[in-house]
Amino acid sequence: MPAADYMDKQVELKWQMRTVLMDWIIEVHAKFRLLPETLFIATNLIDRFLSHRVVSVEKIQLVGITALFVASKYEEVMCPSIMHFLNMADGGYDVNEMLKAERYLLQTLDFDMSYPNPLHFLRRISKADGYDIQTRTVSKYFIEIGCLESRLLAFTPSMLAASAMYLARLCLERGEWVSPSLPATFNYPFPPRFIMDWIDTSIIILPFTFSLLRSEPR
Repeated sequence: MPAADYMDKQVELKWQMRTVLMDWIIEVHAKFRLLPETLFIATNLIDRFLSHRVVSVEKIQLVGITALFVASKYEEVMCPSIMHFLNMADGGYDVNEMLKAERYLLQTLDFDMSYPNPLHFLRRISKADGYDIQTRTVSKYFIEIGCLESRLLAFTPSMLAASAMYLARLCLERGEWVSPSLPATFNYPFPPRFIMDWIDTSIIILPFTFSLLRSEPR
């Protein structure tokens, strides 16, 4: 897991720059129609790399596009070519730079690509929820926009999935939980001894969601 305060060690970068980077990464991810898991792996790679290395402003885009490239090769059946990714960077880097960045990123992370992304936990809890498609869709929306919010780095993937499901059920008036078996799916106590973590996560997710909705063109 990445360090939640890694930006304190960065000299030139700010949290706002990460938000801009992730917004662009999501746009590229959508352009290539990649799997949701690819986006979460790329996000995790970016944050873990920045937790270990100080990066300049000029190289932050290279880190992002390289992480998405690596995640695509790891997760996708048909991965876009390296030239497709370079074109999305408007020719700011060449093939050799990106391949060198790929090797450096993987070496820094000790070639560890494992990441239990929130979707894995959401699928499990959806089974206990009876596969309510509306609740699952809203939950996925909450989880995906969480890629933009740096304050959510402090929470585990399972907590993000639980909080997203909890919020989705409240928004759709499905109730807090359908049964004690739902939180048991996450090995969390029932009712909520960990409700404060839910509340902390929800306080971050909801206002951030509303700010995005207000900024969307009508």
